[in-house]
Amino acid sequence: MSECKDLFPIMVGFTVANMQKSLAFYRNQLGFELKECWPNEKEAMWASLAFGGQSVMLGQAAPAEQVEKMCGSNPVAGKFWGKKATLFAEHPHGVGCNLYLHVSDVDAYAGKLGKNGVKTDLPPTTQFYGLRDIVVTDPDGYVLTFYTPVAMQSCQSCGMPLSEAKPGQMYCGYCVDQKGQLKPYEQVFEGTVTGYFMAHQKMDRKNAEKATKDHLAKMPAWAKRK
Repeated sequence: MSECKDLFPIMVGFTVANMQKSLAFYRNQLGFELKECWPNEKEAMWASLAFGGQSVMLGQAAPAEQVEKMCGSNPVAGKFWGKKATLFAEHPHGVGCNLYLHVSDVDAYAGKLGKNGVKTDLPPTTQFYGLRDIVVTDPDGYVLTFYTPVAMQSCQSCGMPLSEAKPGQMYCGYCVDQKGQLKPYEQVFEGTVTGYFMAHQKMDRKNAEKATKDHLAKMPAWAKRK
């Protein structure tokens, strides 16, 4: 089986209400590069844009009848895409879509967007899952999250300092299994009880369990656990 490095990057396609408006936004304001378009740039019905090895394709919205005709001799595809064209026309655009795009320095990129007249919906924010990101909405309502992996200062499961954490790393070695996956709450709980509160804080078992429960409840990994 081929390794991931041999695979093509993921490509996303958005239907847009106004192709020229979207092209201007992605190229002039977000910094995408136009790679291909059909039939030509001035009358584009489809376009492919690149952003740091990532790809976004745009397709001009059209009436269902026109979409079906474009599918030629494939009536099954025509019916499918015709229905999608009708739904696009009848409903809000972009709802439920959030595309993540990597940038080398999200803060510098946010500054560039500001100079290009783009107001971010959410400013640069460091998330507990090891990403620092900003959020932008395109002319059709599609949400774009630009992100940069960052090194966290502490484990998001137990709070232990992460002195040598790699960008994007969320947890310490005590909180993950051999495959790097977060251990079940019960295992992390027991390790914190015995390894920290009892061994280092010299608490008895009962008080250590209470302290651990209160402590882990403040950790992002377990914040929603009841």
